[in-house]
Amino acid sequence: MIGAAQPAFTHLQGGTPEAAWLEAGVTGLPHLDGELFSPKGGAQTMLLVGAAHPDDESLGAAGLVVSALAAGVDVSVLLCTRGEASHPESRSLSEQRLGELRRAEFDVALRELHEGAAMIARLAGRPVGRLDLSELGLPDGQLSAAVDEIAAAAGARLRDAPDRRLIVAAPYRRDGHADHDAVGEALARAALDADAVLLEFPIWFWHWADPVTDTEWRHWRSLTLAPEAARAKDRAISAHASQVRPLSDAAGDEPVLSQAHLQHFRRDVEVFRVTAPATRDSASARLAFDEVHADAVDPWELRSSWYERRKLDVLLAMLPAERYERGLEIGCSIGESTSKLAGRCSRLLAADASPEALKLAEGKLTGNADVELVLATLPRDWAALDVNDGQLDLVVLSETGYYLAEDELCELIARSRRALPPAGVLVLCHWRGPIVGWPLDGDRVHSLTARLGMRRLASYTQDETLIDIYENGSVAGNSCFASSHVTVPAASDLDRGRFPEETA
Repeated sequence: MIGAAQPAFTHLQGGTPEAAWLEAGVTGLPHLDGELFSPKGGAQTMLLVGAAHPDDESLGAAGLVVSALAAGVDVSVLLCTRGEASHPESRSLSEQRLGELRRAEFDVALRELHEGAAMIARLAGRPVGRLDLSELGLPDGQLSAAVDEIAAAAGARLRDAPDRRLIVAAPYRRDGHADHDAVGEALARAALDADAVLLEFPIWFWHWADPVTDTEWRHWRSLTLAPEAARAKDRAISAHASQVRPLSDAAGDEPVLSQAHLQHFRRDVEVFRVTAPATRDSASARLAFDEVHADAVDPWELRSSWYERRKLDVLLAMLPAERYERGLEIGCSIGESTSKLAGRCSRLLAADASPEALKLAEGKLTGNADVELVLATLPRDWAALDVNDGQLDLVVLSETGYYLAEDELCELIARSRRALPPAGVLVLCHWRGPIVGWPLDGDRVHSLTARLGMRRLASYTQDETLIDIYENGSVAGNSCFASSHVTVPAASDLDRGRFPEETA
């Protein structure tokens, strides 16, 4: 999950206008279309869509649902709550009555989507896929406590479709609404366990995010909507009348979805964060590395391996200054490199996602009052570092970048750069071998960072190792997002976890 999403927003605020997203190029993202739902293989594919509340499916993934059904794909929607808490200040409807109303609207919306897909399929002379619904009946606003339950329900539904190509769609895990984030986390977990393609759709992100500073969206992909799919989506959104129109003229009955917010969902594309099957990201880091560090006190042989000791000595020798006032080490593991970096810094923050690793690091660093160990999955937990812009002099990202998704890596680099002054130093050090089950490798981590145009102060390349030392320079206008010149990924590529690189 990328950067810590705790935006202070309400639906009553104006939010980011759609014009800002259009100007930034949101409709020009690389295409997801390709053979995502190939009519030839529709019957061998199942799409599971997770919705925290009625209307999530229509806002974020209606076009996806219609496209899938029209290609003969069976679609299953997992509805977690009835959305009964959407109007907490209303005196017109009780929560029970509002939940009943929203549940009925949900049925109408799904019917609109299926009918739109049936029209497209009929014109193409092929059968439409089946659409079914599972309902969990969980309390609205409390899904953060039900992640395990939602993941189990999604996993059971995916296991009911053996020998089929699986695609999971869910709210973006950094959408900023606690229920959306929880459902996104739960279905991401289920997708990973089932080797399914994961498509995350933003809803409130479009409202609170800034397209210039919240740049992760530039790594996402777009699904072009056929005209009938777009019309079916519009009808489905309108079916959620309790959300798009006032319940009454009384205070507290205002629409949750303003006309300005709805503009984000009237594009001719839908936008998704895509994760290939069997591919982890930072959300998996804590569990994965807790297991590694619980099994061995030095799992990476940082103390015993000549390669590891030499690599650290080379990195330290490449640093351009003898001393740094305040540094940050991202991914400190057992503290072996931390103790050496502490000798070059007056103050050093050392962060890791694994509590087990930090326990071992604490033993290594006993008595060193200049080092502060921080439990943080970065970039999600960046706020835990309590670092202001320009406050660091040195940031070291060593053997950690390939455990992040591409948008997470670029977000982490962006946050690190904001924490450094222009003369601050950013260090990257990574192994060049294959990283099985994770999105990137060392070469990709360093090539993405090289796009930022920072002045490279020093570089070391060997068969197994890459080390780059950069001067931060100006942060404005620089981003390592993917080029828009991307080959359309075929279904076979998605199944194998391959994503085409830029062609320009």
